[in-house]
Amino acid sequence: MVISEIFHTVQGEGYTTGRPAVFVRLGMCNLKCNFCDTPYTWKAGHEDYSDEVNERVMEAIAKFLEEFPYTQIVVWTGGEPMMQQRDIVAAIDYLNQRFPDRQLEYEVETNGTIPPQKPFDERIHRYNCSPKTELSGNSQYSVRVKDFAKTTYKYVVGDKAHCEEALAEIVRQGLPRNRCFFMVLGTSAKEMEERSPAIAEVCKKEGISLCIRMQCILWGAVRGV
Repeated sequence: MVISEIFHTVQGEGYTTGRPAVFVRLGMCNLKCNFCDTPYTWKAGHEDYSDEVNERVMEAIAKFLEEFPYTQIVVWTGGEPMMQQRDIVAAIDYLNQRFPDRQLEYEVETNGTIPPQKPFDERIHRYNCSPKTELSGNSQYSVRVKDFAKTTYKYVVGDKAHCEEALAEIVRQGLPRNRCFFMVLGTSAKEMEERSPAIAEVCKKEGISLCIRMQCILWGAVRGV
């Protein structure tokens, strides 16, 4: 398993905002967004799929769950976690066996380019899908994670023009607006404060949920939060 970092925090984005969670940030990504806040996950040459490494990863997650007994959510993020589905399945099975009475919830943060395999999908409670528009510097693509019962869609927007582009994508891809978020572009409280009012007005009109990156407001643009 290619790992970037593991930490305990509160979810700052999307449907479960505010809930305590263990974040498992995986390495590798199949996209390179120009506004990416975790470019260190792209680094090549750090791949290690040995059993020893995977065991250390699972022990690190378990340690946080033992230290914080009221935390139920484990978030698989990246990078692009859908590139490592088999290893995540093994980790989930291990955690469920180790914490049989915990009722753990597994959430995946993904760009939506890779479809979930059945064994993986059966173990995941929520997908926090962040489709990329031209704002990101990537070419247009169709989202391949479309289980609307457990998926929300989060578009990064910085102004009204970005919102218009995201709205066009929501229509093109047939996404339900009540499952969509506009997340304000930025890594500081000042940026959120400046950009949020105009984006909030679009959300009010278009029936989209507003998402402000709570972790950046609380702690700034630092790792491990």
